[in-house]
Amino acid sequence: MKLPLSQQKGFFAEYYLKLREVGAASCDSDIAKLSGCGNDDERVAYVDQLSWVRAGDAGLQVQREFNGKSATIAAELKERATNAFKQKKWLEAMLLYSRSYVSLPSDKVLERAIALANRSATLYHMQKHTECLVDIRRALDLGYPKDLLYKLYERQARCYMAIKDYPHTISAFKKCITAMDDSTLPADRRSKLHLDAMTMIKLLDADPRTSKQAAKQLKLKAANVSTALDQAQTLPDEKEYVSELVRIDQNTQEGRFARASADVQVGQELLVERPYVAVLLEKFAQTHCEYCFMRTVVPVACPGCSDVVYCSEQCQQRAASKYHKYECGILPVLWRSGASINNHMALRIIASKPLDYFLQLKPTLDDELSLEQLLSLPKDDFRRVAHLERHQKERPPSNFFQYVLMARFLTRCLQSAGYFGNDPQPEQVKVISSLVLRSLQFIQFNTHEVAELHKFSAERREKSIFIGGAIYPTLALFNHSCDPGVVRYFRGTTIHINSVRPIEAGLPINENYGPIYTQDKRDDRQARLKDLYWFECNCDACLENWPLFDQLPRDIIRFRCEAPNNCAAIIEVPPTCNDFMIKCVTCGEMTNILKGLKVMQDTEMMTRTAKRLYDTGDYSKSLNKFVDLLRIMYEVLAPPFPDFCECQQHLKDCFLNLGNVYNLD
Repeated sequence: MKLPLSQQKGFFAEYYLKLREVGAASCDSDIAKLSGCGNDDERVAYVDQLSWVRAGDAGLQVQREFNGKSATIAAELKERATNAFKQKKWLEAMLLYSRSYVSLPSDKVLERAIALANRSATLYHMQKHTECLVDIRRALDLGYPKDLLYKLYERQARCYMAIKDYPHTISAFKKCITAMDDSTLPADRRSKLHLDAMTMIKLLDADPRTSKQAAKQLKLKAANVSTALDQAQTLPDEKEYVSELVRIDQNTQEGRFARASADVQVGQELLVERPYVAVLLEKFAQTHCEYCFMRTVVPVACPGCSDVVYCSEQCQQRAASKYHKYECGILPVLWRSGASINNHMALRIIASKPLDYFLQLKPTLDDELSLEQLLSLPKDDFRRVAHLERHQKERPPSNFFQYVLMARFLTRCLQSAGYFGNDPQPEQVKVISSLVLRSLQFIQFNTHEVAELHKFSAERREKSIFIGGAIYPTLALFNHSCDPGVVRYFRGTTIHINSVRPIEAGLPINENYGPIYTQDKRDDRQARLKDLYWFECNCDACLENWPLFDQLPRDIIRFRCEAPNNCAAIIEVPPTCNDFMIKCVTCGEMTNILKGLKVMQDTEMMTRTAKRLYDTGDYSKSLNKFVDLLRIMYEVLAPPFPDFCECQQHLKDCFLNLGNVYNLD
């Protein structure tokens, strides 16, 4: 028996093809009429009334799914975990206990407490003491069985002792002694455990460090500063920051773009920005926090579904209150449909705010805003992203048709999740469909891939892996260059932008949309940019057709002309040149290249030192060395040249190591 369309893998493409088949001869002519629609409301309304589209809707039924939550599956996983634990396969046991816990339905409270307690035991054996404390606290909160509580408190005491928190160690041992009253332990084992606990309490009571720690903890508690080490902490929210060196400008040729309001030096932080919306890729849904994107060893499960995990209760509650209440149970359908991460972002933009917010905003959404008005809007205002580039005028009807179909599907997902309440009003549904359609358009050109640096230390190899997508309203206004002036790295979903070369006041501050001149030929770069972003790049690297890194000449040194008339010419000199004074063919003035030759000699030793610091993991000091190197080089030498490119890449690597990092060793 063939599965219903919406149960098939990658069903949205199949749905689209079937629609065209049903539309038959009138299909292309009907789609072509979309060119007569003046806005997204009209496009949605027009497609909605096409009879062959309405006929195809029956195959696109969307229902919430919670198949992953199963007490039976959880019990099977628990049994496998216990077998692994008995064989001292701690990591395997820990992962299986996690899967068992995530699979348990929310009403299986006792089973969840036991799964977390079991996971804490594996973490203790792995010497993950802080993580073990987190799970112990969670098991206690869920009402772990009274007759077994003494086990948890003893393990808690051992963890606190391992991290040298003696007041909490004493407290846990005392709780262990009290909890033994409810246990079924044989008298001899109870007596031994009681003696061991009392011995440790006496020893720690006599240790002078205990009283000092207790006094410090009491002081912090009085100041309302939490010192509990058994509370899972999410990644702290970083303060957003736009440097005074960054000015957003606008003109007819470049649109909205960033320029330097004053001279920018190498390594300066120009922007720290949290995303307007961020979505994790499906393949990382069980390893990373769905809310903040941090890897989690001891995940918190969603009470409703087993599709995502969180690093902490705080992140789980934030997601639930904001958007996950509408995505819970819908994610399997969305992933199975073949919808891209961009499509998922469009759904989440709507799911993150209540229906009334969009209904009230819609009548004024297209009101023209000046650049100053746009930038002054609150960061969570939909207009901050709704007014990003959409290239509406260049879109062919066929493109609009596909996007309208996706908008209708995503709106149907929201509807089935209860976004419109129990009695969805057709006009409200159409408003949201049009806003999803708008979102799909601006997301296409303004998404950034969120990265995590994977390190293979044994092989001395690193690779940036994309784990999700996000929109950063301010960064989205930066233009592209195949020779970017900045590097970006991520802490969780927060993006950091730092300069990787000097940028003179008044010049654009450009980032990179993917193709870079050192790795891709000009024709390939321009074709890719045209295909993905619908523009032709005119950066220096494209206009001058700079060679790839492997083809950069190493027998030529490019000096800047130092004539007092501010000549911008480049003087190319072979390393074997014996003359110190070289005449500029552009302005006719003489330039002394002795300083430049000395710079080349000095930078060799500095480069070795910077690389050594990098190899030992001292990324901050290594970064400072590479910053100095680039500054010195840029004063007398002109890109592109190999040493400068290599130094820039090393600087970028240093910044990446300050962000999301996963060591695979």
